[in-house]
Amino acid sequence: MLTLKNITKTYKDKKVFQNAKFEVEPGEIVLLTGKSGIGKSTLLDIISGIKKYDSGTYYYQGIEIFPQNDEKMSAFRNQAIGYILQDFALIEDYTVMENILLPTLYNNKMDKKMAEKKARELASRFDLIGLFGKKVKKLSGGQKQRVAIIRSLILDPQIILADEPTTNLDSENFEFIMEIFKELKESRKIVIIATHDYRIHEIADVVYQVENYKLVKDV
Repeated sequence: MLTLKNITKTYKDKKVFQNAKFEVEPGEIVLLTGKSGIGKSTLLDIISGIKKYDSGTYYYQGIEIFPQNDEKMSAFRNQAIGYILQDFALIEDYTVMENILLPTLYNNKMDKKMAEKKARELASRFDLIGLFGKKVKKLSGGQKQRVAIIRSLILDPQIILADEPTTNLDSENFEFIMEIFKELKESRKIVIIATHDYRIHEIADVVYQVENYKLVKDV
């Protein structure tokens, strides 16, 4: 289980969260919804350790996580978290393979040969075989999204964070991404999605609204 208790976060004197509570079990897809700029992406960044909170506690599998410790949080993020960013955060002049393998450069979980084998297995599932040598800047938006997802999965993380993963996708790519999230759920991953896309609600187990500096669970 991943649990946040009484999280308070301010940014440049602006309150983002106050005593916010949040929890998710393995095998659950949880949505974060609410108006733009209200804190959905900030919560994902707190979970990943990219942003620190002012007060509160963060637990994963019963162990307290300390985002204030940059070195330990960086190791936890690399080992346990896959992050699919809204703008993909790919390196445009790198090839598809180079982008996918980036997380493995900072992790001793697998050597280069194993990593490339895993990348090819994932690429086969994502219909990207044959594009490994192509530079990312030459891909379509849907293909970039698939590369970003493969990169987030290459180290087999237990926590998947996704920030607006279906923005500007056509119906075919949308359905493909939904199937991937369903597979992650079946494999007992924790999946947390920040989104405005109400089509995703059909696969969600839990929906949280971000409002009045709190996280309110829909019932």
